[in-house]
Amino acid sequence: MLIELWERLRGYDKWIPTEARIESSEKIRKALGKRFPNLRSSRVDFLAWQDLRGKTRYGAFATHDTSPLYQLLEGESVSIRYDPTRPDSFYCRALWISRAAHLAKASLLGVAGGGFIVWRIWMIIKRHGF
Repeated sequence: MLIELWERLRGYDKWIPTEARIESSEKIRKALGKRFPNLRSSRVDFLAWQDLRGKTRYGAFATHDTSPLYQLLEGESVSIRYDPTRPDSFYCRALWISRAAHLAKASLLGVAGGGFIVWRIWMIIKRHGF
């Protein structure tokens, strides 16, 4: 599968697999305190997981309303991998696929819109003989 090849190329296959919980922004604010004083919870979701030493790690991610991760509720879990050398860094395949699909859709719409504009300009030039 193409995504597995990409994960191997990026080294994510060597990261440690674990389950992360969706956490509320209030809980994260309390846990992190002054590290994130300007935390905006309206467009950001948070994950919490335990590293190999038992320390709780936190990660934030932004997603859009068509993502399957957008539908998760506080306390539900998602599979991630975290970097053993930097345990606060994580990779979530579902999040990556969702972002790639969203980007592909936006790109396709941009290309289609740009093509329509070029076509309209061409028709105007053709009609008026510029």
